[in-house]
Amino acid sequence: MDDLVHIAFDCFNVAEYVFSNIANLFSLLFTPLSGVFNFVKGFFVGIVSTPPATAIAWTFPDNVMAVFNAIPYFSVIEYACGAGLSVLVLVFAFRRLVEF
Repeated sequence: MDDLVHIAFDCFNVAEYVFSNIANLFSLLFTPLSGVFNFVKGFFVGIVSTPPATAIAWTFPDNVMAVFNAIPYFSVIEYACGAGLSVLVLVFAFRRLVEF
């Protein structure tokens, strides 16, 4: 009688092991699908919803703006600095990709 109970417990342990592994397999298979679904859902919810109001107003005092407006072609200098920084970042990224 003791052997029969032991065999029954072994069968239940094997069934529990098999079903837990099947559940883990399905969770691993559906994890990328779940990620894609959450991304698409968040994307469309973000498109439809109105943007929140900005908490910080980026206004500078008139005397600070007067200093920057006094510099001739300051907007051109800003664009040139931005372009230079982007070129540096791109060069850095491509060098890392080449080394990889």
